[in-house]
Amino acid sequence: MAFYTVLIPPPGSGGQRDEIERARLLPDSFTWSAFVLTGLWLLYKRLWLATLLFALVWGAVYYAQRDLGLASGAALLTQFAIGLFLGLEGQNLIVRKLLRQGWRLADVVEAQNLASAERRYFERALEERPAAPPRDPAPATTRFPVSGPLPVIGLFPEARGR
Repeated sequence: MAFYTVLIPPPGSGGQRDEIERARLLPDSFTWSAFVLTGLWLLYKRLWLATLLFALVWGAVYYAQRDLGLASGAALLTQFAIGLFLGLEGQNLIVRKLLRQGWRLADVVEAQNLASAERRYFERALEERPAAPPRDPAPATTRFPVSGPLPVIGLFPEARGR
């Protein structure tokens, strides 16, 4: 079973039903394309800040390899480490980008595949929700009258100090 993060668009982009229909389900799983293609995957997903950081790291590795004598194995290890990080955290980077753009976290769904995750989310989101319970019209000052000594919470039986 996999977990899917459900994000809905920012408020004001349509009615509640339209927001539910435009929801994005992102799997919380390893992303093989991010692991293999790294920089191209970042560009394709329009993660500009991460792409810039990736280019700076690769520029530093290239400089260290060319001018400082860094071994080729170290450059390959760096590529592997960056690819592994993006494979593990790539979907999280997309979620964070969407949250910065105003998208809202709607649900987290557990399912076998994307189709069943969508079905579960839509079933939950489109079912009739019960009406909210009526609010208490009494103001806060009348709900908790302060008359007499205050109750003591804790280990000491009296409100006196020692």
